[in-house]
Amino acid sequence: MNAQKPATGKVATAMPTARRPARRFGAANHPLLVAALMALAALACTTFTDFFTLEGPEDQATDAFFTVAPPTTTPRPPATPTAADPNAPTVTPVPVTPRAPAGGLPFSLDQADDAQAALRPEFAADAERFPNAARYVIDVAVTFNSDGSATLTGRELIRYTNPEDFELTDLYLMLWPNERGQYLGGAQLVGPVIVGGQPVEPELKFNGLAARLPLAAPLAPGASVDLEAAFTAQVDPGLEDGARYGLTNGVLIAPTFYPLIPRLVQGEWQIEPPPTGGDTTNSDSAFYAWRITAPAGLQIAASGVVVDQTEAGGLQSQTLLTGPMRDLALIVGDLAVESRTAGGVRLNAYLLPGHASETAAVLAQAALQVETLQDEVGPYRFVELDIVDAPGAFGGIEYPGLVLIGVIDSSSFYEEAVVHEVGHQWFYSLIGDDQLLQPWLDEAAASYTELLYYERALGPQIVPDVLDESWRWLGYADDPSLPIGGPVASYGDDYGAIVYGKGALFFDALRRELGDDTFFAFLRAYYDRYVYGFATSAGFQEVAEETCACDLSGLFNRWVFDGGPVERP
Repeated sequence: MNAQKPATGKVATAMPTARRPARRFGAANHPLLVAALMALAALACTTFTDFFTLEGPEDQATDAFFTVAPPTTTPRPPATPTAADPNAPTVTPVPVTPRAPAGGLPFSLDQADDAQAALRPEFAADAERFPNAARYVIDVAVTFNSDGSATLTGRELIRYTNPEDFELTDLYLMLWPNERGQYLGGAQLVGPVIVGGQPVEPELKFNGLAARLPLAAPLAPGASVDLEAAFTAQVDPGLEDGARYGLTNGVLIAPTFYPLIPRLVQGEWQIEPPPTGGDTTNSDSAFYAWRITAPAGLQIAASGVVVDQTEAGGLQSQTLLTGPMRDLALIVGDLAVESRTAGGVRLNAYLLPGHASETAAVLAQAALQVETLQDEVGPYRFVELDIVDAPGAFGGIEYPGLVLIGVIDSSSFYEEAVVHEVGHQWFYSLIGDDQLLQPWLDEAAASYTELLYYERALGPQIVPDVLDESWRWLGYADDPSLPIGGPVASYGDDYGAIVYGKGALFFDALRRELGDDTFFAFLRAYYDRYVYGFATSAGFQEVAEETCACDLSGLFNRWVFDGGPVERP
């Protein structure tokens, strides 16, 4: 995410709570330098004829997919029933009729090189590094309803391999559209569900946010199980008022719209509702093959790369593949699209027609940030990156291969949001972290990438001004001595000032401690260590100390772990 930035003074807390003062410099049209007042108005740092086949656990081919047709009527699905105790399991089978399989696609998810189309040629071998990563096959149809809402109807198949050293007795699916804070619509229904060839009745927890799937037999370490599930989800308008999932200006914004297996953290499924003010989801890198059907004539922006598309009968269908990605985002609507290439990456800008005049600037900003971070951190490994105009998606929200920018307008106040969210393609997408428990690892890092961008665009003389903004933002904190390494829930109103503002200042302090050569060697070593994986605060420190061959415990304790007063250099 990119954090909310009123021009002056403190503001009343609203979800999300991050905020900071206005930036008073810009570089919107590299290489032409253009001065700009940077201010963000909302949270800155969202009928098929084929089937897929998946090899069974004993290498037996299994027809794993079916046809999903868009609804012929558009009733709103009933609300998901919940127990009086939100933590108590409830059983809610959903009557969705499976469709018969028809046709076929020329690839199987059991072949790791299926993902190569989504990876730049020099990184094609990455697809072979994760033989036990989860595989998803998703088929989803989008219907726009007469009341201004939309309905997603789909089915998925997942192959999940137990990554732990102990048996698993259950699996979980996260139903993120049922999250009540940042998702508009809710009422995601799932079922029927089949696990290992046996029907399972989902047990809903946390008001339908998580669905427990008990296993008929324990899943041994390293063993795999196949899962099928049908789902529907309602999507409501109103995203322009601040949300990550909904409709804005008639455009569908639907990240994590599908049932998603959460992470196992210290042996426990991470299924708790997220606190307000930060990002919501954590999931391990997985491979996706998915297909979207939507009305013809609209643009589709989605995680991955399109490998097949058709149009008939007023409908369009796109089939996409991803490399190792943590989750998916889906956008459908009346958008103007333009593309350019930077650093070997295809950048696609999808803007509302009324904002189309800003497309060249958005692409220039994204291009410069991609080039900067490829030089300073490590390569962007996917073929393309989508930048999507999504008014109300806070300041911006990051997803693998796709970012939402919530503040594009003709006043060029959106540059920092574009830069920050593109920065998240390195810190969150490629280098994962726990966004609930250690959010500084991606938010502080993405905030510091803004400095790297402006330093590249405007020269080193701009660095004091960028850092001055972060110091002023830290001054808004009720307790500026707080450490940056805490969970989202620990900060309250100070989340933005500490995690984003003070977090960026920590990166500057680390850079001054190490010197430029060692600091950038550390960033590259950190990228190499954790690309596609999950970093931790301790792991970050370990790589830094290995790079400098020095003890950084005092610096990390003061800034990251324990907290305390910090002084301007």
